[in-house]
Amino acid sequence: MFTIEEGFWRTVAKQGRQKAVELVGDINEYSRRYGPHEPDGEPAAAPSLLNSRCVLDFNEHFVELSNGSEDLRSLAFLLMILLLLMVGVPFFGALAITLTSAFDLVTVLAWITPLGAVILCYFLWPLIGAPAFFTSMRARYRFNRTTRKVYVLRPKRYGGNAVLDWDRVQAHVRWRAPRRMTHDDLRNPTLRLIRQNDLERSGLVLYWPPVDASDPERNGEDILWVGPEFVFGEGPWQYIRTFMEEGMDAVPAPREDEWLRKGFSSPGELMRENARSSMLVNISAFIWWPVQSLSERLSYWPTFPEEWNSDCGQKRREDGIGPEEPLRWTAN
Repeated sequence: MFTIEEGFWRTVAKQGRQKAVELVGDINEYSRRYGPHEPDGEPAAAPSLLNSRCVLDFNEHFVELSNGSEDLRSLAFLLMILLLLMVGVPFFGALAITLTSAFDLVTVLAWITPLGAVILCYFLWPLIGAPAFFTSMRARYRFNRTTRKVYVLRPKRYGGNAVLDWDRVQAHVRWRAPRRMTHDDLRNPTLRLIRQNDLERSGLVLYWPPVDASDPERNGEDILWVGPEFVFGEGPWQYIRTFMEEGMDAVPAPREDEWLRKGFSSPGELMRENARSSMLVNISAFIWWPVQSLSERLSYWPTFPEEWNSDCGQKRREDGIGPEEPLRWTAN
């Protein structure tokens, strides 16, 4: 899912890239950012993924993570079904009236509802449908310590694929969604405090500034939302940073509930991997997980270009969940 990315690029289209970075990305003069090397004398949080399901691969060369909002895909699917019913049922009703009666005021009124539903779908699709369907299933971020690159797979409309230099990264570990804030509101300390205390949508942002600060085209600039939403604290950033700087032995191996399945999932797999309580299992086994499984298949699974050699010469599987052997090999 790309709900946050959709909001960012919609702001880019309306206000320009700089304001989008400062407002939606919260990358501005008020945000604390970390580099790949810790400042001297500043204590760091322990490396931790905080039990968040976001790991796609883990070995001595790279750790591969994803973005968030995946839990919203099934909800978006149900909303789109509802919208289609809002269009389809009134449409066939209006069509029946048109075919069985003379053209009159009743006929005109009958077409108002389906036409209104079509207009509603037109405006809601970019917000609900486009981030979830007929696009990449999710983003893939491969942090490769051997090449010191970050390999990014994502749809073109959300920035496209990219290869980024690790040494230029800046981390904002306390990102919060802007909600209804405007760019001018960033200068208001009260509103900034309210934003930072809003924990409903939060997470880790990685930012690459423009190579030349005076460049109006802002070449080299990029921004990634890494890991799921609702993750608080510095632990995930320290996990990535420590892995890249010190290696896989310096961070804890991902726990069973921190792995994310590659490719598509069956309803049973989703139930086993995501259920948190017996009640949730009983309900989701028959309702939610089949919807989630079906909605996944309205997207495609992205794969890394071979010419990048982002896997350092060891092909990795593109389906399944959990550790994949080998964990160590000589790069080429």
